[in-house]
This record gives sequence, structure tokens and C-alpha cells, in this order.
Amino acid sequence: MLLIHHWDTDGICSASMLIEEIGEEIDNMVPFIGNYFLTEEEKERCFGYDKIYIVDLALPEEDITSLLKHAGVTIFDHHLYKPIEGVKVINPLVRGEEQYRYPSTTWVLKEHFGRKVDFLAVLGVVGDNEERIMENRIFRKVIERFCKKEKTRFEDLLRAVHLIDSNYKLNMKKEVEKIPWLLRDMDIKDILEHPMWNRNNEILEEEIQEIVSNEDAWIKKGKTLIIEINTTHNIISSIARKIAWSTGMDTVVMNRGLDRYVQIYVRSKNNLTGLIDLLKEKNLKAGGKRDVVGILAEREKAEEILEFVVNFLEKNDER
Repeated sequence: MLLIHHWDTDGICSASMLIEEIGEEIDNMVPFIGNYFLTEEEKERCFGYDKIYIVDLALPEEDITSLLKHAGVTIFDHHLYKPIEGVKVINPLVRGEEQYRYPSTTWVLKEHFGRKVDFLAVLGVVGDNEERIMENRIFRKVIERFCKKEKTRFEDLLRAVHLIDSNYKLNMKKEVEKIPWLLRDMDIKDILEHPMWNRNNEILEEEIQEIVSNEDAWIKKGKTLIIEINTTHNIISSIARKIAWSTGMDTVVMNRGLDRYVQIYVRSKNNLTGLIDLLKEKNLKAGGKRDVVGILAEREKAEEILEFVVNFLEKNDER
């Protein structure tokens, strides 16, 4: 069996939960960090497995179809996409459930397997939503009860997320793939005191703060903020989150620091599912949820895609 999962805290905790549920006779991998698709080399690595689980990762339909040729495929997720024939999909959003009831893939797994509210489930919820989860009345109560029971604080859970995520943000793919196994024997104290993860996080916090505080570099177009950065680190979502939440504006961050692709990350209070559909109709590498969209654009098309995204945000502003 092979487990393909996302590289962030929700994907890692979800992978750890699935390993607990189906047993240890499974290999795990994440795609090349930043790619929401499989390279040809990664597809070849999938050969020889009878069962493939995809967790917290909305891979393109053509990638799933290639896997189906030699393996049964099961997906656990909470992202939005159309079901693919022949794939077993455990995703409440696909059957019409609201996003706020399933804020993480860990929660989908918790419900599916009838697990109690445990550390992995809660950490995934906090990982995908950070401070904003406390605005969700249902999960605010869940987290408060959990913290009281475990004698921990929400701030500690948030810090743990940042420490775990530091590995993917610094492109440490092999380390990311080890963490689902490590988490099974770790508690909150182990994570908070992890020496390497703390060193990672110091590096990232300094870079993120430098970008976020440089408001002179922000470009305002209507009700949308555009921030261009140049970094090899995977911090685009962190920057978009901080700026969008502090300003209340739609935020688009473009990163030109990668070798081949330009990263474009969108965060909005409006519904972005229509944008995801339109981008996929253009055969672009894009995915996300109701309020966030990630795009990998070829360099020569990046400006065109940025303009398309900003125009969509302006035309579909519901505020």
C-alpha cells in the first residue's frame, strides 16, 4: 500500500491517523513540495502498489486516472473537486456538506473511523485554520474542551503547527515524510521542544515578518492587495493569511523564486470555487477550497493569470 499525502500539518496528521487505522504495512510520500500534481518520476514510484491512499491532496484528474490503471485508489479529503469514476472518495464536501463542519481532513478521518477527539484530529483542525478556527462556534468548543482535558493552551497548538510546518516551508521533503510516523509517539511538549523544528521556525519567522511589514511594496487594485515576493521557501500561504486577516482585503501573493513555476496564492472572504473551476478549464495547475486557491503558473503566463485572478475577485466581490 502507498499513502500520498499533503505536506502541511493537516496532511501529516491525517497520514498519521490513517497509518494507525490501516496498519503499518504502508509506504508514504509527499509530492515535490509546492506541486499539487505528480511528476512522471513520482508516477513511476507508484507502480507496484495494489492500493493507493491520497490524503488531504486534490491531485489533477489525469494523475488519478494514471494511478487507477494499476491500483485501487481511495481519497480522504476536504477540498472541492468533482468525483472521479472508479475512485472511492471519503469527502463530505463532495456530497454537499458545508466547509465549516469539516475544517480539516483529520476531522474527516476522525468521523469516518469513529475516533475520539484526539491530539492528531485537533492539530489538523488548527493547522488548516489557525486563529480563525476560534470564530467557528462548533470547533471553538471542541478545541476549548480538548485544551482543558489535556491541560494545554490553544497558543501551544498553534505553535506546534508552525513548528511542524517549518519542515515543508524549508523544502525538507524527507523530514516531512518521517513526521507521520514520529507523531504517533509524540505529545505537545515533544513538538514544542523539538530543537531542529525550533531552529527552522526562527529562520522562517524572520523572513515572513520582513515581507509582511513592508507595506510599501504592496500593490492595491480595487479591493485586492497584490504582493510580489522572491523566495525559495514555501511561505506564500503564510504571507497571504497574515495580510488578508490583518487588512480584511482579498490578497494575492505571487512568488517568483522557484526555478520553473511562479506560485500564485489567493485568499478571499468570497467564494472562490468558481475561480478554481475556471482555472482548471484553462488546464492550469490549480486547487483549493472555498476561501483559498493555489496556482502554479508557467513563467511566461504568470502576469496573464494574475490579471485573470484579480479581475475575477473584483467582479465577484459579494461584500
